Amino acid sequence: MELHDILPPLEISDYGFLYILGLIFGVLVIFIYFYKKRKRQTLTPLQILESCNFNDAKKTTSQFSYYGKTLFKEDKLLIFLELNKSLEPYKYTKETTSLPQKLVDEIKELLRQVREEHA
Repeated sequence: MELHDILPPLEISDYGFLYILGLIFGVLVIFIYFYKKRKRQTLTPLQILESCNFNDAKKTTSQFSYYGKTLFKEDKLLIFLELNKSLEPYKYTKETTSLPQKLVDEIKELLRQVREEHA
């Protein structure tokens, strides 16, 4: 068997190393771009709670109880726990209902107070 019939598995030209290095650098730049873009679009718990649809009681109560745990601290925690307890029955309803206006006003007031503290 003659050796000149065997082909190398991969032929790299003189500039092949630079092409591979450029490809790796390009993928890295694209990855960093999309990572930063996703990071920029992340909403804070306060923004999520302020954008709640109060006509959908089930979704609002689950978001309020989930994000409120991280948002409300110290003096606001007692108010949050009372509101969360009063919202508990709406969390497990089958049909979509809206929250009573009294609860909506209390939630908005609490969010307004937290917004003023962080501003």
